[in-house]
Parts: sequence; structure tokens; C-alpha cells
Amino acid sequence: MPDFRIEHTFECSEDTFWSKIIFDDDYNQRLYKERLRFQTWREIKREDSGDVVRRVIEAVPPIGELPAPLKAVIGEGIGYEEHGVYEKSGKRYTVTVVPNRLADKVKVSVEITTQSSGPERCVRIAKGSVNAKIFGVGGMLEKKMIADLEKSYAKSAEFTNAYLKEKNIK
Repeated sequence: MPDFRIEHTFECSEDTFWSKIIFDDDYNQRLYKERLRFQTWREIKREDSGDVVRRVIEAVPPIGELPAPLKAVIGEGIGYEEHGVYEKSGKRYTVTVVPNRLADKVKVSVEITTQSSGPERCVRIAKGSVNAKIFGVGGMLEKKMIADLEKSYAKSAEFTNAYLKEKNIK
């Protein structure tokens, strides 16, 4: 079960990251549809109970080129549901990804936290694991998924800082 840790710095406070960015519809639509080129990204459900926000996202990311053995197993247009829980007091968002194919064999979990890095600056830390129990190609799929996550998080960091500047959000 390969683990990953990805960090990026944003030009905004932690409070701004959580209150004005991560759950903002305009930000998410532009990030996922325009910058990351997802076929589908939509929030299916959101519940805010005061201390906790729960949401479910439906997403179909671009897959790009796949090695033939992976393509044979997972096919085209793989998507997922993201089940997320944000704990406001701890500034922690935990995500479980449920693929629309092979859900019994592929498990992805991510925990996103932030740390202050000075006034109007924070670091997003994404830690998680990918586990694919598919004979012959599980390890290959895990590596591909982690590489895609790393690219996606890097692009989102670049987009986020540009969005903050464009909207004059600190």
C-alpha cells in the first residue's frame, strides 16, 4: 500500500484557504473543469452541521495514456465519488475515494491539513494511500494513480495562487 505526501504553499491564510477556497463553487468549477480538464466534477451533496462539513463529489478526471495492461483492466472513462469530511476545529479534510469501477479492489484515502507559514501564507499537506489489489497490475495502477495525484496537486497549487491573486483574496 504505497503512501504519499504532497506539500504546496499558498499565498493566503489557513482560514482563507478553508473558508474562501476549498469549498467555493466558482473556484472548484474553474479548477476542475478548466485547469485540470475533468469531464465531470460536481458536488452531489453537502451537509454543514456547524463543526463538520460532509460532502460528496462526483468526478471523471482525464486519464491520459495508460499502459496496455492497465487499459485492459480499467477501460476508459473511469470516475469516482469523493466522500469528504472537513473538521473545522482541526482544519482537517479526510477523503475516501470510491471508484466507479473495481471499487472492491481499489482503495484511495487522503487527509488534507494546513499549517500557517506566516501572515497570509499557509502550506497544504496532503497525505494518503493508494491500494490496488488487482493481480498482475495492482502495483502499476498504484504508481500511476500516485503520479496523477502529484501532477494534479501541483497544477491545483499553481491555479490556486493565481486565483487568489486574480480575486485579490488574502
